[in-house]
Amino acid sequence: MKRILCLLLIMSFLVSLISCNALLSGDNTINGKALSDYSIVYSDEDLDYSKRAAEYIQSQIFERTRIDLDLVEDSEKPVTELEIVVGNTEREISNRLDADTNGLQFAILCEEKQIALEGDYFIIAAAAYFFIDTYVPAADYAATIPEGVSVHDPIVKEAKNFIMLIGDGMGFNQTKMFEYMENNVDFSDGEDMFYGYYLPYQGQSRTNSLSGVTDSAAGGTALSCGKKTINGFVGRDKDNKDIKSLTELASEKGMSAGVMSTESKTGATPASFSAHADSRNNNAGIISSQAEARDYYGTIIDCSFDYYTANYMPVIEKHITETLDTLDDNENGFFLMYEEAHIDKHCHNNDLNKTFQAVVRFNQAIGRFMEYAFYNPDTFILITADHETGDLYANAQGVLEYHSDQHTGKNVPIFAYGDGAELFNDVKVENIQIAHTFAHFMGDDNFGDQSNFSYLGK
Repeated sequence: MKRILCLLLIMSFLVSLISCNALLSGDNTINGKALSDYSIVYSDEDLDYSKRAAEYIQSQIFERTRIDLDLVEDSEKPVTELEIVVGNTEREISNRLDADTNGLQFAILCEEKQIALEGDYFIIAAAAYFFIDTYVPAADYAATIPEGVSVHDPIVKEAKNFIMLIGDGMGFNQTKMFEYMENNVDFSDGEDMFYGYYLPYQGQSRTNSLSGVTDSAAGGTALSCGKKTINGFVGRDKDNKDIKSLTELASEKGMSAGVMSTESKTGATPASFSAHADSRNNNAGIISSQAEARDYYGTIIDCSFDYYTANYMPVIEKHITETLDTLDDNENGFFLMYEEAHIDKHCHNNDLNKTFQAVVRFNQAIGRFMEYAFYNPDTFILITADHETGDLYANAQGVLEYHSDQHTGKNVPIFAYGDGAELFNDVKVENIQIAHTFAHFMGDDNFGDQSNFSYLGK
């Protein structure tokens, strides 16, 4: 009798296992066709964004259904089966996907045997997330994708991750260098505009400090602490008293916090987000304060990575990926500041070519952060500057010229994306209001100095 019961239990388990496997494979369909019969195709000549989007789709399908689809380059084999085509490939369906998209929009084309996803540069990540979230929502489903072309906006959810991207010295004309230098620059990497202009909400910020035209220390402190201060002070007010920063606020809220820069960690901007000191030149004081930030608050400080190598972007991308992976472990979310420091340095030297190289480097970093935001739609991103450097103008012939080698009081751009980003659209704000609004999103409506300028939307 015991043996019979044991056999019955084993048979019952096997039946359940077979049923479970059937549930995770054959019962998952797209337009009536088994998901397991599809393969995922990307171009070996397209930008890496498309390859990563294809890998994301493959991994998410496996995680949700345990179906492991083949991932192939479009040059490896002809169309012989059902396909999910990601990015700008040589497949005919990619040529037929000719949609009218604007800004961050992406397009999907569904035909009998193929589904194609396209989006400019990092926007393909938004298409990949939308496809998974909409058409592969769980282990047991029968998805229906409308035949023909459809255009979509990225999915946005309530924000719990907050990223501030600072181009040191970056005014409006620095962001337009792609346009002015298009005849002098090789755009073979496919990049031909500043990515901020893809974002749906754009405004501008006034940057003066209590000393007049700001330096990076006072400008960084305004963006970090929400309070105007005197040039040279790092994380301190005009009375030389410490002011709470957004990184400290995040930690108090149970969130993770990080500071990244292509500058050394004692540079004025990263120091303003991770330290308190009476002078930007007080390296010993800044380092001591940063040690406390790491030990007490757990702040990640990742600066001065090697951007002078021939392939500097893989180095920078590695740092960005590793930092985001660490911050992402906190279910309460995180705050992160990332700075491209060398736009300012090259503008001081009036070196157009090196300035543009720094803007391109910043642009590519922005692309990686935006990619993260699309795969994690509970992320808010704002791009701005601490000040403008060089008084950069285009002359009557459309040629860029520096009119100064110093900081200026010109307004700087704001580009915003995510939940609440509309507050920054078509407005002129004080730089401290950027910090106030970040703090408001993080649950603190009394952050910094709100006596004259409060958080947006109040």
